[in-house]
Amino acid sequence: MNYIKYIFLAIFTFCFFGLMHANNTLATSIPALVLTNNTSSVSIGITGADHNATVLFYYPNISVSNSSSISYTSIDIGQTDTNGAFNVSVSPSSYGLSGGISVYVSVNGSNSSTMLWPTSSTVSNQSGNLSLSPQNITLVTGQNSNIYAINTTNTLLVQGNSNPLVASAFVQSSNNSVLVTGLNVGSTTLSICAPTSGCNTVLVSIVAPTQTITFSQSPIYVTLGQSIQIVSIYGPGSGYVVANTNRDIVTASLDGTNLMIQGLAVGQSTVSVCASGWICGYLTVNSVAQGTAIPNQITTPPPTNFNFTKKPQLSSLSISSNNVSGLFFGAGSTITMIFSLNQTVNNVQVKVAGQQLIVSQGSDGTYSIAYRATGNETLPLPVVITYTNPSGLVGQMYFWLGNTSTVPVAVTTVTTNNSASAEQTFTKLLSIGSTGSEVKALQQRLKNDGLFTGSVTGTYGSQTEAAVKKYQLKHNLSQAGVVGPATRALLNKGI
Repeated sequence: MNYIKYIFLAIFTFCFFGLMHANNTLATSIPALVLTNNTSSVSIGITGADHNATVLFYYPNISVSNSSSISYTSIDIGQTDTNGAFNVSVSPSSYGLSGGISVYVSVNGSNSSTMLWPTSSTVSNQSGNLSLSPQNITLVTGQNSNIYAINTTNTLLVQGNSNPLVASAFVQSSNNSVLVTGLNVGSTTLSICAPTSGCNTVLVSIVAPTQTITFSQSPIYVTLGQSIQIVSIYGPGSGYVVANTNRDIVTASLDGTNLMIQGLAVGQSTVSVCASGWICGYLTVNSVAQGTAIPNQITTPPPTNFNFTKKPQLSSLSISSNNVSGLFFGAGSTITMIFSLNQTVNNVQVKVAGQQLIVSQGSDGTYSIAYRATGNETLPLPVVITYTNPSGLVGQMYFWLGNTSTVPVAVTTVTTNNSASAEQTFTKLLSIGSTGSEVKALQQRLKNDGLFTGSVTGTYGSQTEAAVKKYQLKHNLSQAGVVGPATRALLNKGI
């Protein structure tokens, strides 16, 4: 019987050490990543990793970096030694990376902490004062914003990102801007540089959304055997996705801004609808048997500010100059533009003569910019105002300041209110959707010139826009279809 005991002991010992060896094989050490910026190279160093294991280097896929979910690409860069260490030197521009981008390594499935790819020392150590706009950014999680350089056209580089878990920052070569995307609530400081122009920082704050998705009915009762019940979705955002906690109880699918619900079995499920991954709404769905008494379901109207599916538009605009000599574009004069919009917007940007300006928002909700005139401007000056609502819909207004033949000699103000001019001169910015006596006078003028064939209604529609473009072509103006300062000046001269 003793030999049986020894056999059992041998089997136990073999299994025990086999399990210990297996556990040691499966256990992985967390690699520590260190990036060192040298004069002409970046050193990728790893310590504390598994021995003799493959090192995978992960870096963002820049082509899809404009989404809240960053995609990473991996590449095999070598193998750790018998001590679990690894080191290799590569060019700073390796893998197409620029400074400030978050990278990490993985060894045997164990990931290191993220590190920022360093900026070239020739850029980060240079003197100068790079001017950036905006200087401070506040975003809702999932939202994007662009940072532009004001005083240089040199290529921007993200030198540092103090908290890459809060916001990502990538350079967009298409318009030489830094695209910032809010990832999590918090704050981070971006260090942005440009060759020969120095560096500057931008404070980025990410906040939780204050708006939510709501539904036309809540809670929902569906009866087994009945057809699909349609529930309207109200709220900001785009690219809705739906989640269902109990797919055996109900089915839930999307058709545009409608949620399609149908019962499968008796029970309850929670259905969530999220927009762009950052604003969500939750709906309790009760699936009941036929003949079950169902409480009255109250239909909920859309929120009063339910205009997320409509493009934002400019609702007022005023332009003035502080030049006391009566020269609107006189050297050193400041041209101030104040405007408001018909709904809440984000990412308001203004360009005058191709120059990106800093946009300020007042306590009354209006936006303003200041353009410093040199006195040598080539008139008219193109102005472009862009803005985005919470759904991601972009609105744009473009017009011109000044006249190619004359320079305004007095401070003027242009507004989009509906007050009519007693002399029926043109004083307002007119575009699609404008109404009133000035539109009626415009239509009659264009009709007299044989450019407008529609009815004189006082409403600026597509026919009026087409006629304005013909007028602008006839007088060598940019064909925007909008009656801006340059077009208005010719109309007021009777041309």
